Amino acid sequence: MIGELPRESIDGGMLTRTAIRGDGHLIAMNWLQPHHDEQPPHSHPFDQTAFVLEGAMEFDVGAETFLVTAGEVLQIPAGAPHTGRVLGDEPAFNVDVFAPVREDYLFLTKHQDAAFA
Repeated sequence: MIGELPRESIDGGMLTRTAIRGDGHLIAMNWLQPHHDEQPPHSHPFDQTAFVLEGAMEFDVGAETFLVTAGEVLQIPAGAPHTGRVLGDEPAFNVDVFAPVREDYLFLTKHQDAAFA
């Protein structure tokens, strides 16, 4: 059950997240509150597929801006500078799939360590 996975809380609960991993991917689940400070534009050497399952988010990818609402998905290519923000006054639930595995997020998957021993 997703709601039972351990979560990391950032910025006083403005962002909580957890993750699960496989051999070639990592899936991060993010609960974002409205008015959460967005990250500065950043990039990474792996593809990111961003699903917005609740709420609405706006993503800047390179020089383009995309509105992604509940039930929609956005592909962010490896190396593309990007950032995102919650739109409106409702929280957003976003699921990001990273391939290959995003190693700097492996700490979010510690609950799976026995499965990979």
